[in-house]
Amino acid sequence: MDKDSKTLIFGGSGLLGSAVKRVLYTKGLENVLAPRSKEVNLLEKAEVKKYLNKEKPEYIFMTAGLVGGIVGNSTRPADFLYENSMMILNLLESAREVSPNSKILYTGSNCIYPKENPQPIKEGRLMAGKLEDTNKGYAVAKILGVVGCELYRKQYGLDVICAMPTNLYGLNDNYDLENGHMIAGLIKKFLLAKEKGKEIILWGTGNPIREALYSEDCADALVYLMENYSSDEIVNIGPGFHYSIKEFAEIIGREIGIDSKIKWDSSKPDGTFEKRTDIERLKSIYPDFKPRSFIEGLRNILSNEKEVKKILS
Repeated sequence: MDKDSKTLIFGGSGLLGSAVKRVLYTKGLENVLAPRSKEVNLLEKAEVKKYLNKEKPEYIFMTAGLVGGIVGNSTRPADFLYENSMMILNLLESAREVSPNSKILYTGSNCIYPKENPQPIKEGRLMAGKLEDTNKGYAVAKILGVVGCELYRKQYGLDVICAMPTNLYGLNDNYDLENGHMIAGLIKKFLLAKEKGKEIILWGTGNPIREALYSEDCADALVYLMENYSSDEIVNIGPGFHYSIKEFAEIIGREIGIDSKIKWDSSKPDGTFEKRTDIERLKSIYPDFKPRSFIEGLRNILSNEKEVKKILS
């Protein structure tokens, strides 16, 4: 990729897409397109095809999707299934028809692996067992996307690669308490408790093990893969370290400076008990991948006045 490479980011206003955009800019790329949904509705194939036919991008980062936490996935499973399926299928078919030379990077998620796995989770575990019930609609759609990428590569020769990021957090996150990401939700609850005296009530027991990867570290890996990787084998992206949800909460509480006791609502589901991502394949491709610590990433967020204002709004 050079500074003049026409590069398209679908989902460029979201957590990961905006991080990809920042990483591309730091690398000197100047011809970066990031249309919003009102410009290109990914649920309408005609709009996707028209846009690709007009722009003919050299590279496409497909980070768009309908995402959410346990509440969102539990209450809108059909929406998660339909929208995430249609977005990637419309992109693949449109690229095949009018922009077959575009290289595409599609992002899945480590939450689409089976509910039960040897830890850490290797890429070969995809479709090797029963899915987590609270995440089924999203998982099936993302699996369809991964398989779609493989089949369009095989049948039509599209240069499509797939990455599987772990839990993300970072600047420009979604802080909606029902539909946002895990770390974003924890940060918001602690900031609200400090600023407005709100009680901290968290779902489950706090015992499940999770990872958290800073969005720009994930974006850095995605850009590297786009430049240096071409295969139908999916690639995990994770931080290489993990905590229990309770430990994440305690770290956030200390950094925000609040000593309120956390109430854990054990009547609510924990989700999968343990999810750790094996990143041996990524390290074999990108040996210098060194994501920042959770505390460093958290401090980047809390020191950003604009982001904190957004969280509290």
